[in-house]
Amino acid sequence: MGVFKNLFHVSIFCNDIEKSLEFYKGLGCQVAFHLVEDGEDKKPWDYYLKLCDGQYIELQPCKGDNPHPHPKESNYYNNQTMWHFALETDNMSEMIETLRKNNILITAFPEPGSKEVKTIDDVVLSPDGCFVCWVVDPDGNPIELMEQTGHSYQRLADLRFQKEGMS
Repeated sequence: MGVFKNLFHVSIFCNDIEKSLEFYKGLGCQVAFHLVEDGEDKKPWDYYLKLCDGQYIELQPCKGDNPHPHPKESNYYNNQTMWHFALETDNMSEMIETLRKNNILITAFPEPGSKEVKTIDDVVLSPDGCFVCWVVDPDGNPIELMEQTGHSYQRLADLRFQKEGMS
C-alpha cells in the first residue's frame, strides 16, 4: 500500500528501567539487545525488546547516559504526545490467562479504577468491532490489547485494500 512495511518500534521513557523491563517481559517481550554509551558508567541507555518478528518496544531510562535529549522524569499526561499504542492478539482468552499468570493487571478501560478483566466476558467490544482491554505500564503509558473480529473495521479495510491492489 505505502512505503512502510510495519510499525518497527515504539520508544518509551521509563522512570524505573528495571520495573519496566519486568513489566514488558511479563507481556511476553524478550530483550533483543541494549546499547551502552561510551563513558565511565557504561550503563545501558537503550533497550530493544522484541514483540514479534520485525516489531520492537524500545525502552530508555529517564536517568542515564542517554546521548539524546530526554526528560528527567516521565509523567502520564505531562506534555504527553502519545496517548497509547495497541498490541494485537489472535486469542484474547489465552492472552488474558497468560498475562494474569504473569501478575499483570488487565482492565476494561485505561482510566484508574476501571473494572478488572479476568476473563473474555469482561472484555469490551469497541465501536470499530474489535475486542479490547487495557494494561498500563509502570510509567502510566496505556497499552490497548486488541483482537479483531470478522467484522472489525480494520479487517474490512484490509480486505478492501487487497481487492483494490493496495496491500
